Amino acid sequence: MASPQKTVLFVQEPAAESQVMASARFADHYTPLYYTLSDKEAFLAFLQAEERRGTNIVAIYGGFAAFAWIGGLTADIIEGAGFPLATLRCIVLCSRGYNGFDLECLRKHGIALYNYQDAIADAALPAFQVDQVSNDVADCALWHVLEGFRKFSYQQEVLRGDGNTLRARARIAGYDDLSRFAFGHEVAPADAPAGHYAESPRGKRCLVLGLGSIGTQVALKLQHGLGMEVHYAKRTPLGAELQARYGWPFHPLDATLLEGGVLQQFHAIVVALPLTPETHHLVDARFLAQCRGPELVLVNVGRGTIVDSGAAEAALRAGRLRHLGTDVFHDEPVVDAVLREDTRGTTCTPHDGSATIELFTQSCELALMNILRATEGQGETKAEEPGARLCRVA
Repeated sequence: MASPQKTVLFVQEPAAESQVMASARFADHYTPLYYTLSDKEAFLAFLQAEERRGTNIVAIYGGFAAFAWIGGLTADIIEGAGFPLATLRCIVLCSRGYNGFDLECLRKHGIALYNYQDAIADAALPAFQVDQVSNDVADCALWHVLEGFRKFSYQQEVLRGDGNTLRARARIAGYDDLSRFAFGHEVAPADAPAGHYAESPRGKRCLVLGLGSIGTQVALKLQHGLGMEVHYAKRTPLGAELQARYGWPFHPLDATLLEGGVLQQFHAIVVALPLTPETHHLVDARFLAQCRGPELVLVNVGRGTIVDSGAAEAALRAGRLRHLGTDVFHDEPVVDAVLREDTRGTTCTPHDGSATIELFTQSCELALMNILRATEGQGETKAEEPGARLCRVA
């Protein structure tokens, strides 16, 4: 008897125009099954019902959110009644992050987990763009940094409320007499604690904390896009070839960063680090006390808890920060009140720095391709291409 048609369970919708799903390689051999997650019990009940129907679930497409809605894919779900341990070969993600997955339990049951990686081109996807996620997140960081110096969003808010360019500039400058001419370089009353003038970022120094793929793209965009002098901090310096190529000064990411006035030289600091026990609350009150006081633009595109939000808010309110910009949040999905209320001194984006149609489509296609590689044939894996190996995390 022929084995039942292979089924891919989608807990998030893939890209509508997916070429992989439309291909004969997928469409002729796989049946898509869609499910919207709500809670663990309902999910397991759904799986039990599919088990009774004889559904041959060989892969789960997690997309970006994956199992976050139900607290992650934990051992009690993986080993729960109805979970397709006998047939499931892999779970694929569109995100790089895979927090919430019990990797040990997945390995125990021989279930592969693939995340998104774009450090090298994937030969199976001709339109694949290397470093797409890093490029898109770096765009977001660039915007926050520019906002910190120029305050365009705040100016836009005032202009939309007033409807007159001359009056809006006077309001932005803090003039009581709205008929008084304002050039536009003043962004607040003279007694404002910080950021009284719109400034050019050109020639100013920026420290990029973390120089992985995202940090590197941030540094390049700040240097070539805004004309900033870039420095970087990480545990070890770049290799000789890369150091010669970029020429950015290096600072060890250790206690010496807080000594000798190192941080005082920077007009902007961009956090592009992963979250580790060492980076948790790295940017705290002590760190900020060593910075350039009211001139500092602080931007976080790493992880929310790398910055102590209480310390950052205190510095902002005390006039020891020019600007706070962030795409990530300490208690995400909750956004701190100061970020919602202070439209002059802060900018925030809803953790969507990488959210472009290009990345959404590419990550979907890569995830689907990894399903094909892991489930085609009679048990052998076809996920040995360099790109697929890079994606496998369990």
